[in-house]
Amino acid sequence: MSSTPSAEATPRRSVVVLAAALLVGTGVYGLGFWLLSDRGPDPSAFEPAARIVRQGSQPGDLILLAPAYATRAREYLGDLHPLAVRDPLAEDYEVRRRVWVFALFGAGAPVGRGLQRLGFVPQLRHQSEGISVLRYDRAPRAEVTFDFVDAIAQARVSLERGTAREPCDQWRRTNGQGGAFGRWSCPTDPSWQYVAPEWHRMGDHLRWCLWAHPPHEGHLVIRYPRIALDGAIVGRAGHTLNSSRYARAPVFLDVSWDGVPAQRFTFGLEDHFRPFRVAVPTATTATVSFAVSSPDAGANHFCFVADLRRPAGADR
Repeated sequence: MSSTPSAEATPRRSVVVLAAALLVGTGVYGLGFWLLSDRGPDPSAFEPAARIVRQGSQPGDLILLAPAYATRAREYLGDLHPLAVRDPLAEDYEVRRRVWVFALFGAGAPVGRGLQRLGFVPQLRHQSEGISVLRYDRAPRAEVTFDFVDAIAQARVSLERGTAREPCDQWRRTNGQGGAFGRWSCPTDPSWQYVAPEWHRMGDHLRWCLWAHPPHEGHLVIRYPRIALDGAIVGRAGHTLNSSRYARAPVFLDVSWDGVPAQRFTFGLEDHFRPFRVAVPTATTATVSFAVSSPDAGANHFCFVADLRRPAGADR
């Protein structure tokens, strides 16, 4: 007695054959992509290309790695803090005199065009073994006169709820990450309620910034006494990558100095390192304050940078 495939078995067999064909096709495509795609320069090409940057770099130079995912050059330039960001033209160039671009896969050309639109002029171009090293120069538009991150040791920190003020005056030698950069710890919740310069992932890159977690109630206030105001307070601030996923409310940063109302900046969960700017009077000495707060402080890991800057070449 002979048997024939049932009507149900035939479509089922067709589905199995189709799935197998798709699986084989996907494997062949993946193998071809891996074998035929440009995997970048040979590892031995990075050291001599990085040497050009290292030997020519000066304090204050900005080094960009492009594209953002091609970061092998960090092995040779890591101490110079190169940036590997998805949007390099969104960086702060106002105080920059020179910008280096260490590029693979032809990614240096669009970055260079963007820098030239900002007024930078090409000064160096080196192409070797699939790596482009470029340098662009421009007279800086502004100069920094005071850096609030670097000067954290001279700040005065407190937790303030209404008229009550609790000093955070316990100075520790190390920051919260164990680095020898110091921190001001608060008596309440000192494991996270402190102010210190630290490395934090702000969106797609690690940034050196002041950790300043908002308290459960009131404000965390950072005061810098007797600062010579001149030009503008310029900074960037936002949530760490972890905070943007788990926090539940924005963070408020109030910037003020003696005798003026605070100017408030609001940083939503999607704001990782958004710029802010406040014009200040010239030739005035005052206490500058940064007050951090949030309607819901849970998981609100907040970090910011700020400096005082004036137009380049301006008389004091």
